[in-house]
Amino acid sequence: MSSVLFFGPKIGGAFGYLSKYRNERYDQDTVAPGTPMFGNAPSAVKEKKVDLAGFAESGATVRLFVNGPEVHSTEAEFDGKFFFNEVELISGRNTIFAKATDKDGNESGKSEVLTITVDRKGPKIDIIDPKDGDVIRNLNGRILIKGKVNEKAAIRVNGRLAILKSDYSFEFLLGVGEGNVAVKIEAVDEAGNKSQKEIKVTYVKSGI
Repeated sequence: MSSVLFFGPKIGGAFGYLSKYRNERYDQDTVAPGTPMFGNAPSAVKEKKVDLAGFAESGATVRLFVNGPEVHSTEAEFDGKFFFNEVELISGRNTIFAKATDKDGNESGKSEVLTITVDRKGPKIDIIDPKDGDVIRNLNGRILIKGKVNEKAAIRVNGRLAILKSDYSFEFLLGVGEGNVAVKIEAVDEAGNKSQKEIKVTYVKSGI
């Protein structure tokens, strides 16, 4: 009987301790989630809104910062994907990054910083050679087109893709027949803005 009285309070105390701390988590995560990663973000757009997507730790809250302040937050899906739709931008250059916070409040470092430019102007095209109205004489049946643009762009000469050099100049050897030739240059920049310029020359197949 005395042994029961001796152990009784201690057992009750143990149950009280377990009751007090039964909801406390001993496996609390203290490791910060990895930094969010954006996927296929454009470097330039024509409109002042853009859709962004990427990956983060599953279930983490992803916060988006545009030109300084936080503007949106969303939860990463089960597979880690996150989406931000119609993020508002300003004209010109925008800097964007994200951070992730897990369920335990651990915050990631800053993601890579995206730079997205809102550009509504088409590229400026300068046709260096030949000039409008020139007469080109050779035996090759070709005219060498030389030109330059003021920004990175896809260049087509009469519908054929030309290679843009690092200084934004281009050359294209255009096959032609004798007579009047229309040379049409089309440039489309990274934002999708399009510019066109056309000249007319005359080709004569003959020795110089």
